[in-house]
Amino acid sequence: MQVLYDTRAPNPPSRAILIGVKLRDNVMHETEESLQELRQLAETAGIEVVCETIQSRNAPNPTYFIGEGKVEELKPLIEELNADAIIFDEELSPAQNRNLERALDVATIDRTGLILQVFAQRALTKEARLQVALAQLEYALPRLTRMWTHLSRLATGGGGSRRLRGPGETQLEMDRRWVRRNIGRVRKALQAVEKQRAVQRRNRSEKIKVSLVGYTNAGKSTLFNRLTGESVLAEDKLFATLDSTTRKVELPQKQQILLSDTVGFIKKLPHQLVAAFKATLEEVVEADLLLHVVDVSHPEAEAQIAAVNEVLDDLEATDIPMLMIFNKIDNLQTEDDLQILRSQYPDAHLISAHRGDGVETLMEALSNRFAELGTNLSLTIPYTDGKALDLLYKHGTVLNAEYASDAIHVKARMPNRYLKSVSEFLVSS
Repeated sequence: MQVLYDTRAPNPPSRAILIGVKLRDNVMHETEESLQELRQLAETAGIEVVCETIQSRNAPNPTYFIGEGKVEELKPLIEELNADAIIFDEELSPAQNRNLERALDVATIDRTGLILQVFAQRALTKEARLQVALAQLEYALPRLTRMWTHLSRLATGGGGSRRLRGPGETQLEMDRRWVRRNIGRVRKALQAVEKQRAVQRRNRSEKIKVSLVGYTNAGKSTLFNRLTGESVLAEDKLFATLDSTTRKVELPQKQQILLSDTVGFIKKLPHQLVAAFKATLEEVVEADLLLHVVDVSHPEAEAQIAAVNEVLDDLEATDIPMLMIFNKIDNLQTEDDLQILRSQYPDAHLISAHRGDGVETLMEALSNRFAELGTNLSLTIPYTDGKALDLLYKHGTVLNAEYASDAIHVKARMPNRYLKSVSEFLVSS
């Protein structure tokens, strides 16, 4: 496949100044917390943060987002710290991005561009790389002018009143066509992936599907590994997992579920990524139950819960039943914040996925929850139909089995989705 447009510059920046903006309706500590998250994103992308600064404004400046005075303050600071980039904790318009680069003569990256860079580094599978490539291409299209500042866009005089386009304008038009063409190619490739995923979902439509959702770095992958015995990558970094992974899990009452680990969410998650990761996030939309994993030790746990709920709303997944999982209780300094959250979410489960605290209780709760979804059955199964008995043991709970001379008389509890498979042996329900 042709190399796709990458939001990273040919010589990626290595030393950056972070810029936060507290607008009139924002709270300062939330702005500070968001800037710290931006620092984590920059460090994940391999960029050293040399300075952080916050400006308070009533509204964004349409030219620079920040004020002109702040732009002038940055010029000597950039030179003194030998910075080669500024990173904004907001999404800049293409014009604002362009104006800042011209005024400061360093790379200008906004929050969306930085998240896309991190995703590009973290995407390992073909599907994830396609999803990230689509988001990058759509992000790049209105910003392509910044790539060609070294070429003239001025019209060159010709014979008579005729005006010729400069080489920069010609190259820019070529580049836009190239990006649009590749957007079409990637979308086509992703449609093929979505069709393949749809077939996989149909093949497992009778299974109970549970999806882990939550803020990035909340511990979803660690919990996934704990419940499945797998070794999916689980790092103390933002967006350690981009690819959805699904495994079978057997619950204490012998029910089998399909558990999916999904990409973490984040505040100000670019809409391009939500759209591009539609195929992966189908695991969320198709779930019978969502396990919302929360890093309860994080000072902004409530804000992170709200950010996840906002993305679920974008996905139209808010009607799916959800169980709150308060993770990392072993990292709590005090229980004051925990008590506040417990009062808001009395049915939440308290666990440490890392140590295993509370995980057994969680498994029992899931088992009881899905047992309640089933129906009590009395069945008579001929010895020649061993598959039906296997189905009962595999997907239901066999309460009693009497092996008579003519057949097996079974009392069992079965999820409603499997009733059709054993209906011919039904005596009563």
